[in-house]
Amino acid sequence: MLKNESQNIFLVVPKLIEQSTWGGEYILSSKNWSDRNCFRDIRIGQSYELFSGSKLRSDINSSEDRTFTGELGYAMEPDKIMYEGDSSKLVSLEKISHKDPKGILGEKVLEIYGEKPGVLIKYTQATGNSFQIHVKEKDSKGKWHFKPEGFFYLEKGLLTLGTKKNCDWKEYEQLMILLEEKMRQLSERILRGEIKKEEAELFASNLIKEHDPWKFVNVIKTKKNEAVDLSEGGLHHSWEEDSDKYPVGNVVYEICYDVMDPISVLRCFDKCKFKPDGTLRKLDVKEYFKYVDRSETINDPTRHIIKPESILSDNSVTAESLLRTKYYNLDRLMLEKTEYEGKVTELKGSYHHLFLRSGRVIIKSTQSELELTSGHSCFIPNAVESYKIIVPTGKAEILKTFVS
Repeated sequence: MLKNESQNIFLVVPKLIEQSTWGGEYILSSKNWSDRNCFRDIRIGQSYELFSGSKLRSDINSSEDRTFTGELGYAMEPDKIMYEGDSSKLVSLEKISHKDPKGILGEKVLEIYGEKPGVLIKYTQATGNSFQIHVKEKDSKGKWHFKPEGFFYLEKGLLTLGTKKNCDWKEYEQLMILLEEKMRQLSERILRGEIKKEEAELFASNLIKEHDPWKFVNVIKTKKNEAVDLSEGGLHHSWEEDSDKYPVGNVVYEICYDVMDPISVLRCFDKCKFKPDGTLRKLDVKEYFKYVDRSETINDPTRHIIKPESILSDNSVTAESLLRTKYYNLDRLMLEKTEYEGKVTELKGSYHHLFLRSGRVIIKSTQSELELTSGHSCFIPNAVESYKIIVPTGKAEILKTFVS
């Protein structure tokens, strides 16, 4: 490891989250890890590419190194983590940030988040998630924490986004209360051994067909390379599923506040699904309807679909702004065989996080060099100041996250 960690370019060790019901093979395949024994027969729903608990590697210079692997976490056991490798090689982002906050994170990050990266970046493959909201910043007090977020669709997808114009809010709330009660009764019958889980699932399916909860919400078809800005909070949204039209589900690059779900996600409808043991995921129906924004303006999906804005274009490099918020920013860099160093590779008051969506690149600074391959990320401390992106052959696409 370099003596001055703040001058190093780090390979991010992703935390892969097993999701047996809605995960898949997409994430592992993109990282070229499908053959790894530690992930065999495991469905991955999310990969944490950056968060306050991130681990880094600085002892290897390529994401293709066979000693490089990710941590494995479990949705049902959040405190359990498996790492099939030499844990002594891992570098804690939290520890190096504490030693040199300005050098690792940058002044702007310290102003907004303190000695934390502040941003949670999730690479997600998901289907059928709940109807949910996050509270607005003005309501971020007590139990519920504000959680702005943005999505960038890596493949076309399907989601609910806002409620329909002239939504009957009273009827909507009454139906959610009814479905929660019916599902609670079915779950209790499963646990008492009165009915099998398969029988209860049939009852639940009929409930959905009878009442159609989707009649209150906008179901949106999202395009590949489309961004959705939900940074205002208070907006209704959900992943949807259609296995025929969208066989891989929703493949999304998510950026949000580094706040965990139990204190930031208010759910009113979980698609009438049971956990494997017959229990239910916790809902917050009353508080959902207390905090959801009911204005037609905020519930208009077109308000939140963001068109990319060109910030650089020449023969070999194109850069687009995808998300611009006061909490985080996301750019998309598209490069052809080139060696590039310019404005989009200057670190001004913030670290840079680079995720390579496709291709192969070499990230190089005055004191460090790293080869990055498809599906992997690197963390560049603010003290690096600037770096080069080298594309040896072909094309490459990079998603760059930084704090404004």
